[in-house]
Amino acid sequence: MADTVVYAAIAPAMAPTQVDGARRTVVPFRRHRQQLGAPDTLTEAGIVVGGVKETIMSRAAVVSIEELRAAGLFLKPLIPDRAIVQEVRISGEWYGQYRKGARVLEAYTAIAKKVLR
Repeated sequence: MADTVVYAAIAPAMAPTQVDGARRTVVPFRRHRQQLGAPDTLTEAGIVVGGVKETIMSRAAVVSIEELRAAGLFLKPLIPDRAIVQEVRISGEWYGQYRKGARVLEAYTAIAKKVLR
């Protein structure tokens, strides 16, 4: 059984609302585990924010990221927005095999090192 939750959000697309909704789903899961007498060892590892523009960020994105940071579960680094990620989805390929996807891969790798036990 999984024992860790990582929340994913895309800034600025209602990221705090996305995470709040996801966090609310954990409450009934825990309640159900307790009703079953099963261990409730679920840990909230943090919030991963993807699709972040590295050039000029919109005010909405900045505010959204700051709200997530205030939640106390913010994971760094931010996942940069790269066109290659969207482009390879069409072909079913993996962005990590392309030079232009390297920064996204590096960011997710850094987060994985913090989260995986």
